[in-house]
Amino acid sequence: MPAYTPYNILLDASSVEPESGILDDFSQAGTQHSRVFHSTNYFRFDLTYSMTKAQFDTICAAYDANPRADFTGFQYHSVSPIETYTVKFLERPRITDNLGANRFFVSVRLRGISS
Repeated sequence: MPAYTPYNILLDASSVEPESGILDDFSQAGTQHSRVFHSTNYFRFDLTYSMTKAQFDTICAAYDANPRADFTGFQYHSVSPIETYTVKFLERPRITDNLGANRFFVSVRLRGISS
């Protein structure tokens, strides 16, 4: 598995949400039926980076090489101690704003599990 390229995440513009992994359904009689999809806790990351065009090209190259690859060593610093995750891209990274002077805001969406 390739390692996730570490860049500085803008924590005030990024978020992490745990997935429940459970789907609840109700029959016509009102009985609840629950399906558990996985036994591991999954997380969704909506990340924002401030990066150069070269850094953006590097992260896009990692996605383009294998869009469904598992990347190890992703660290999210919103909690202490630092958590490390194994993640997959949900979509291709994209530029959301041009800051000028070869700087861009970049949006990256990931899904992963705690390592």
